[in-house]
Amino acid sequence: MTIRASAVMPRLVATDTLPNPHVDALAVLGDTMFAGGAFDRVEQGGVEALRTHVVAFDRGTGELSTRFTPRLAGGQVWALATDPATSSVYIGGTFTSVDGVVRGAVAKLDATTGALDTGFRPAFRKGQVNDLELVEVGGVKHLVVAGNPARKVTSLNPATGRDDGWITTSVTDQLPGSWGTVTAHQIAVDPSRTHLAVTGNFQQVDGEARSKFFMLDLAPTSTSLSPWYYPGFAKPCATQAPRRIANLQGVDFSPDGSSITVTATGQIPAEKTDIWYARLGDANRPDTSVCDGIGRFSLADPTKPQWINYTGGDSVWSVSDTGAAVYAGGHFKWLDNPDGYASIGTGDKVSGAAAARRSAIGAIDPRTGLAVSWNPGLGQTKIGGKAFLADSAGLWIGNDAASFGGTPRRGLQLAPLPSPVAAN
Repeated sequence: MTIRASAVMPRLVATDTLPNPHVDALAVLGDTMFAGGAFDRVEQGGVEALRTHVVAFDRGTGELSTRFTPRLAGGQVWALATDPATSSVYIGGTFTSVDGVVRGAVAKLDATTGALDTGFRPAFRKGQVNDLELVEVGGVKHLVVAGNPARKVTSLNPATGRDDGWITTSVTDQLPGSWGTVTAHQIAVDPSRTHLAVTGNFQQVDGEARSKFFMLDLAPTSTSLSPWYYPGFAKPCATQAPRRIANLQGVDFSPDGSSITVTATGQIPAEKTDIWYARLGDANRPDTSVCDGIGRFSLADPTKPQWINYTGGDSVWSVSDTGAAVYAGGHFKWLDNPDGYASIGTGDKVSGAAAARRSAIGAIDPRTGLAVSWNPGLGQTKIGGKAFLADSAGLWIGNDAASFGGTPRRGLQLAPLPSPVAAN
């Protein structure tokens, strides 16, 4: 497939009803890219089209699908997953109907026509689905749903939508002061399909202490709570804002499955002694905290981070570990900024190492934990990016920025993936 310049790709259109549209989920099926979020119009090749919260287009030419046009009402799309075997796309979010048919929070669509699969009928009819993963273990497929419905993390039969009983985990005890109800923020499955990681605003999982993060061990017929847990996850950050107290957000495994990376909001660490410094290496305290930053951990050793990279007071929502680099998205202005505060690029006061200026998106060397030279020039964001997808074309980026590299590219961007070299 020939990849053309990102200028031909669709972009969101600001409207009176949605003046700040954004893309929050991306998925691919063959040559078709799907984008979900909060929007009601898109533009491609100078022509605008009505699309409500989900759109499909050719990832080589950017041409919009004229058949995939489902009409969603009641809320936006937060999550997408595709199944090549059935040519289906699953959508999750806060919507309450699809093409006039009641469907709350999750639905299954034909990936070509956008038609609702009426045989897929989950038991819940309301709530918010934040993430979806289609997982095959032992020859059986499961649609893992994360959010605030039901048990917060639920496994559905991909054909019927019924709870298949694979995940029976109890997620309870909301973090005091956190927004909403008990919720799973994001999930990730490792390449070997043996671990499922979850972030959220909970404190207990199956009766055991697991503040803001837990991992499940996956077996063909059941799942169980993993003993893997980094103690520093339980520490508070400096913020008292309800939407920031449960600081852990994005999560991804490395391609070889040996490491896991999380992103965080929460402002700076509550105590200066909780800051991880690159110059200290193994001399850092073992329970430093990930607050407004990105932290990487070894599955072989949950007692200490491999590294933590701080923004200095701005949230990081999403992460994609491609092996060559760890890509992070949010509404930050800096990376390599452990002593920064209130978006000031202080860097490391002791060593004199400068902060790396990065606008809402950046790449980190997985070996050193420091920003690489890759800096595509994302425009100003309000909330920031919550979706990444890396493929042969490059890195697809979903967010609420209105420009990219100095040109208008609202909501959806495509950046090349160079071989990174650690540098500011």
